[in-house]
Amino acid sequence: MLKYHWPAIGIAIALCLFVVAAMYYPGGTTDSAVTIGYNWAHNFVSSLFAARALNGAPNPARVIAIPAMLLMCVSLGVMFRRIAMKVNSRVHKQTIEIGGIGAMVYAFLVVTPMHDLMVTIGLLFWLVALFATMHALSIERRGLLSGWGALCIALTLLSAVMYYGKVFYGLLPIVQKVSLVIWIGWLLSVHYTKIHPENAKGEGAIRTVR
Repeated sequence: MLKYHWPAIGIAIALCLFVVAAMYYPGGTTDSAVTIGYNWAHNFVSSLFAARALNGAPNPARVIAIPAMLLMCVSLGVMFRRIAMKVNSRVHKQTIEIGGIGAMVYAFLVVTPMHDLMVTIGLLFWLVALFATMHALSIERRGLLSGWGALCIALTLLSAVMYYGKVFYGLLPIVQKVSLVIWIGWLLSVHYTKIHPENAKGEGAIRTVR
C-alpha cells in the first residue's frame, strides 16, 4: 500500500528540499544583483541550479536543489505512468506516458547549461501530456478534474507567453510557483482516482479514492 504513495511522498520531500535549498541561496535576482538571499517573488526556481548566484557568489544551494529536482521529476514521471495505466484508450495511454515521462526528462535537464533549449522541448512534451490527460478525463465525464486540467493548460500557456514574449516578465517567478502548486495538486488528484471495476470493460468512469 505504501508503494502506491511513493510518488506523493517523493514530491513532498522534493518540495521540502527546495525550501532548504532556497535558504542557502546567496542572493541576486534578474532585476538586481545586490539582493540578499532567495526572493520567492523575484527569483526563478532555476536560480537555485546555477554554479554561481546572480550576485556573483558561489551558489551552495545547487547541491540540494539539483537532487530535489531529480526526485521531483522521477516522482512525477512515475505518476504520469500510473495515470496512463488507468485510461481505457490505448492512444491516450501512450500519449500520456510518452508526453509525461518525456516532459520530466527534459524538465530535469534544465539544471544544465542548456536550460533554455530544455525548457522549450520540455514544454512541448508537457502540453501533450496535459491535453491528453484532460481529454481522457473529459471522456470519462470527470468535469471537475478535466476543468482543473484546462486551468493547468491555461497557466502553462500564460507562462509561455510571459517567458518567450517577455510580457509582464517580472511577475513570472510568482506565476511559475503558483502554477507548480496547481499542476502538482491536479496530478495528485488524478493519480488518486481509479476506474470503477464494474465499468472497466465499458466506457469507464473515474472516481476518487476515499
